[in-house]
Amino acid sequence: MKRILVVDDDPDILEVFQMALESEHYKVFPLLSPRYIFKNIKDFKPDLVILDIMLNGMDGRAVFRELRQNPETRAIPVILASARYNESYVTAQEYYPEAYLEKPFDIDNLLQKVSALT
Repeated sequence: MKRILVVDDDPDILEVFQMALESEHYKVFPLLSPRYIFKNIKDFKPDLVILDIMLNGMDGRAVFRELRQNPETRAIPVILASARYNESYVTAQEYYPEAYLEKPFDIDNLLQKVSALT
């Protein structure tokens, strides 16, 4: 069973991610804050990370940059999600994700992106 770590500070959106992914037989670890993301990655060993860009008190882009700069997490595929930034902005950054998910998102689109990366 593929494992997905989802980081979003909105509990309702986090629940939608979890329900949609679990319905497709993924094991999901939901996180409301990226504060302990590296510990959770070490313990959960995800095959994929879905990371919101706009997090309460934190910038998901900075968290993503740390994931890419860390040798232990560099190879983990990441889907960045955002209601504020568009895909061309995200992919123009120094570090860019394997996929981008615009919020509000279509569940079929989410599942298609996840399937392609797991």
